[in-house]
Amino acid sequence: MGMGLSRTEPSNLRDARGAEMNLSPTPELPPTQICKPTKLGSTLTDNHALAALAECSPAMLWRGDVNGRCVYLNAAMREFWGLDPEDCATFDWATSLLEADREKVFGPFSEGMAQQKGFSCEGRYRRCDGAVRILRTRAVPSFDGSGHFTGMIGVNDDLTDLRVAEAELETTNRALAVGLSHQQRLNERLKLATSISGLAMSEHDEELRYTWAHNLPADVLGKTPEDLVGADVGGPIHGMLRRALTGSPQSEELLLSINGVPRWFHIQTARILHPDGARGVVASALDVTSHRLNQQKLEVLARELSHRVKNVFAVVQAIVRQSAKASGAPKDFVSSIEARLQALAHAQDALIATGENQVELGDLLRRQLAHVSGVTIEGPELHIPGLVAPYIALATHELSTNALKYGALSCPSGYVSVTWKLTQTDILQIVWREAGGPRYSRGGKAGFGSVLLTQIFAAATGGQVELVPASEGLTWRAEFPIKPHVEMGVPHGGR
Repeated sequence: MGMGLSRTEPSNLRDARGAEMNLSPTPELPPTQICKPTKLGSTLTDNHALAALAECSPAMLWRGDVNGRCVYLNAAMREFWGLDPEDCATFDWATSLLEADREKVFGPFSEGMAQQKGFSCEGRYRRCDGAVRILRTRAVPSFDGSGHFTGMIGVNDDLTDLRVAEAELETTNRALAVGLSHQQRLNERLKLATSISGLAMSEHDEELRYTWAHNLPADVLGKTPEDLVGADVGGPIHGMLRRALTGSPQSEELLLSINGVPRWFHIQTARILHPDGARGVVASALDVTSHRLNQQKLEVLARELSHRVKNVFAVVQAIVRQSAKASGAPKDFVSSIEARLQALAHAQDALIATGENQVELGDLLRRQLAHVSGVTIEGPELHIPGLVAPYIALATHELSTNALKYGALSCPSGYVSVTWKLTQTDILQIVWREAGGPRYSRGGKAGFGSVLLTQIFAAATGGQVELVPASEGLTWRAEFPIKPHVEMGVPHGGR
């Protein structure tokens, strides 16, 4: 919006309070010369100074007549619309107003003119360079010496950058509000989850005092674990926190006496570094007493099961002996059956020792081959399913028995190597290789041991087996699938 003083209008005007105003530049001094500060004070009257101030002001000042027509635009306002001083009388400021904003501007403007009162409005205008800018107009009525209404005097403020910043701020605030709401929901879920699970969490300063706690007594803040529950219970916790503060994260299960009742807690601690450089420790504690009690019950049941399985093996051995005696079976037959049963018993012992339905392969092989010398066992640490363990035990027994009687272990110069590796993520390869023994002579009928090592083993494990009786020694190679979550670690070397 643009309105201003006419050179022919009276200089002495009054605002809405009746105070005298003068915004008219003098005819003798063109506006282009009024801005020269060296002329002020020596050649200009007070009225001239006021006019010069209006002309040179960085604010966009204007004056309009009783019909709303521009009669004066100061330099800043003329620069916005690209006008010369002589263009003010014919310029229609409404032509630069965007159509969509006409009602927002003309409504307050018309009301102010009709009621001869001040008004304020905001609209989008097209600047002389084509850019659309948001201008806020604030205007007050002016009156002459007789009190007659002579039009409006006002100022336009360019709020474009402010409105853009406000819009960006609003967008950012909305995004923050969404993020905050999402974080609050996550916090509520975490709080609910930890409350249900019984997980206690805490944060500690460098003196190991509680600075934040969840699922812990309300009076813990400012105290150390020893302050809270005494040295007997708090001491081990204090030690874990101290080790985490000065070293690596800690994870332990501690047996603590709570109100005289022994309880198991799985405690984890880790060091944190605050933005100001201060160190601290975060910790979590979960009561695992029920888990430990169930684990102890399972261990008791496993030992009982192992005892019963051994009793079953003993009964089977007795049945075999008595049946063989009654039928006149050879003693070698009885001995081979008992040895195979013993191999199965060793496999069962290995499973019971782990307490889980899996067994470490190296440990199983060492158990099976503990009675022989001249065997090297080498391969990565690898846990195999319990269902596969008995068949590996039987295969190892058959191979070692054959090597002791006819193969590499039947003479001092012979030796055997047992190796294993993963050929794929869940494919295990085991190789039994003999060398240095007597030359193998082909011929003869395949016995039960050969059938067990090939057909039975392949069918039981779902894999492939290769039995190669070469002249330099026997080689048995088996590949079969195991569970994909095998654990690999430090390789075993030697026996």
